[in-house]
Amino acid sequence: MGGGLEVPPHHVSEVQRELKMIEDIQSKNEITVLVTGFGPFPRHSQRNENTSHLVTKLLPSYIVAQTTFNPTSYSIKILNPTSADGEYIRVEYAYIRQYIQKLYDTYEDTVHLMLHLGMADGWDFYTVERFAYQEGFSSSWSGAARTGKEYYYFTDDEAGKTAKDITEGEGKGMWLNMPMGLSPSLDVDGVAKKSMEILKVDETETRLAIHNRLNRATDHTVVQNRMPDLTIGKSANVVPHHEAGSYCCGFIYYESLATSLKRRKRKIHVLFSHVPGESDERSLQKGRDAVLAVIGAACHQMIDQRRTS
Repeated sequence: MGGGLEVPPHHVSEVQRELKMIEDIQSKNEITVLVTGFGPFPRHSQRNENTSHLVTKLLPSYIVAQTTFNPTSYSIKILNPTSADGEYIRVEYAYIRQYIQKLYDTYEDTVHLMLHLGMADGWDFYTVERFAYQEGFSSSWSGAARTGKEYYYFTDDEAGKTAKDITEGEGKGMWLNMPMGLSPSLDVDGVAKKSMEILKVDETETRLAIHNRLNRATDHTVVQNRMPDLTIGKSANVVPHHEAGSYCCGFIYYESLATSLKRRKRKIHVLFSHVPGESDERSLQKGRDAVLAVIGAACHQMIDQRRTS
């Protein structure tokens, strides 16, 4: 069995880590956010692509301060290591465990927020997830329980393996001394609420811009051709959700939360969001906007609300 890891002491340690994060942001005048997306998982989905990966392809590299998607006074830099073709995170437990460790090895000195994305086919809303659970956890409400799997992450991944198949060399037993359940240090309900506020502002601005373009048009045909665009600004629905699930989405969320908690240099916030499975252009654009709203809302909470707390 692999050795467990001690949970870092709270209170003073957490305050110090948070202060180091704030100081780093202030010195750079920039918040750095890293976003990841998953690849396809044909064993459990009829879709050939994963919208969490497709949405990452549409994200900008920067969000300017004091703009619709960034209500903070700092610019937001978005790192997007999984957006290129074939660079998505594979839907495999052992791969995810090793990938997250390498990700933190590479970026822990530069990133302030990790946002992991996953696809929830059949949903028509976007989430910010409240909890993730360690391998070995069981519940009566999970998808695993409904399919006869007793424990989380015992559903076969795309390599045909489960979390219990992780070997010593792949990090078996890495989190033995960690809490069975972990939650982000950000207020998930507050992030979701602020995300919706941002999206409603964006919807108003989008509709106003289209309205102005229509009013400037002199050709009736042009006006008629522009009319379908009025649906572009329809807000996505971002909601808080109990947990990221008992498959690889929940697994990567726990891996990242646990790694962030373990590393003591400075605070790295972690969130997970599910995006729907629809992959037409308009749906992906809506997904992009929802993800940008979550990023802006989380950064707002990290920085601006800290000033008044």
